[in-house]
Parts: sequence; structure tokens; C-alpha cells
Amino acid sequence: MAERAMTRETLFALREAVARIEGKPAQMAREVAMRDGDDALLVQAKRGAAGQSGDPLSMIMEEVEQGGAFIEIRSARLADAGAASGFALALSCCRSVRPDGKILLIGDRHVAREAGLPYAPGLDDFGHRRGELVYALPRRIEDALWFADEALACGAFATVILEVHGNVRQFGLTESRRLGLKARSAGGTLLLMRQAGEEEASSASLRLRVEAAPSAIRTGLEQPMPMALGNPLFRLTVEKSRSAIFSEFLLEWSSHERRLAYLPSAVFQRSPHPVDQLSAAGDRPDRQGEMGRLLALDRAS
Repeated sequence: MAERAMTRETLFALREAVARIEGKPAQMAREVAMRDGDDALLVQAKRGAAGQSGDPLSMIMEEVEQGGAFIEIRSARLADAGAASGFALALSCCRSVRPDGKILLIGDRHVAREAGLPYAPGLDDFGHRRGELVYALPRRIEDALWFADEALACGAFATVILEVHGNVRQFGLTESRRLGLKARSAGGTLLLMRQAGEEEASSASLRLRVEAAPSAIRTGLEQPMPMALGNPLFRLTVEKSRSAIFSEFLLEWSSHERRLAYLPSAVFQRSPHPVDQLSAAGDRPDRQGEMGRLLALDRAS
């Protein structure tokens, strides 16, 4: 059974590689590979995504709960840095293994300049306990890799979150494998948070692309509250997994219950009063006037 699953995963990877060579985008390449797969592969993919609980969240939590997990969380642009950071912190909070363990967040200086630093009152509102998060901001990527290696080796942290900006040359497949082996040998959880980066080969068993999604309508006393602020909602795209399933789904974070919940698209209701994410600038130039039919030229003297 293991050899058959490995053969199917290799076949899926080859079909995806062929679609990439043909010039198809990453998401379209996966869809082509899934569409061209046999029925057995599709059944295996659906089972891998659904799991025993019938939702994709079980697949993610299965990866997180096992010892030595290495998961990559990717945002396509810096505007989604907050969503990627929020999902990484939420994922590290809702672990049942060592729930009282500390979390080490190794930040990136460029991301900190663009997206800001963690805010302690905001972390409390988000569901983190005081003293649970330890934040480090090294100067170089080499120092960040050393921090992550030593933090995994000492075993003092339940989760180590390593933030990287883009696709840096100093952090390639070799460094990724080294950290993955360290996490596996130490039994810790390593979350690689790649901000504004492209897909890249790594030893992570699961790679998720995270985007912010509009919050759903909150309910109180079994009544909808359309004007209330909803819980944070994340739109996830599975880009790499052991079950060879690539799908898009929504997860909602509850700061009071400290847990993630799968939100099916069928029951998702957007707020009836949506607003623009960014308002128009007040001092922008006026629209250009219409061109006239006569052209006035000064007479040359």
C-alpha cells in the first residue's frame, strides 16, 4: 500500500511538472494534474482532504500534531503578511500537544519595517496568553537560521516560527532540509512563514498559501449581528501535501475558544454592509478635461 501511494504521488508530481513546462500557472497546473489523474488518485485525494472529520482542517491538524512537523505558510505579497502571521499564531495556539508550551517567533527586519511588529494588547485580544510568545528580530538571515536551529534543539519551545522575506539565496533546499531534520529529531514543530515569496522547493511536508478573507456574520443568542466585527477568516490554498490534494477552503479563528474551525462555502455569509478596503485619496488630482477643437498657438515674432 505504501509503494502504491508513493507511485501515485510521483505520478501526480510528474503530471504537474509537465503542466508547468507547458507554461500553465501553478494553480492551473495542479488542476490539470488532478483532472488527468485516474479515479483511484481522485478518491485518495478526497479522502486525504476530508479525513475522518470530513473537513480539510483535520488534514492540517494531523500534520501539526505529529512530532517533528515542518509546515510552510506562504503569502503571495506583503499586503497579506498580517494574514499569514495571524494564521501561524493561530495554528500554534490550538495545538493539543504541549498546549502550555512557549512559542518562538523569529521575525524578519524587512517584513517588520513594512508590516510592523507584534503588538502585545493585540496578541491578548487574538487569544495569546501573556508570556506565551517570545519574539526575536535578528539582523541577518544566517542569525535567524541559527536561532531556529538552537530553539529546536533545546526543546524549550513547543513551536518555532521562522519568518523569511521572499526567496532568499541563503535559505535554500539544503538549509530547509537541515531544519526539517532538526525538527524531526527534536520532536518540535517548525512553521516556516514565507512573506511575499514564490513557491520554492523545501522539505516541508505541507505548504499553505494564506490570504485574508472577509469575516462572516457573527451570531449572538442565535440571532445574526450584521454590524458586529466578525472573527478572523483565512482563505487557504494547499500547495503541497502528502495526500496530493490541492484545494481552497476557509478557516475561522475564534480567539475566545482558541481554536480554528472549518467554514464551508455553502454556509458562508458575507456581511451585508461591505466597505472598500482602502478609501480614495482626498488630495488626488482631478480628472482630465475634454480636449477642445481649436488649438491656440502664439504667433512667432
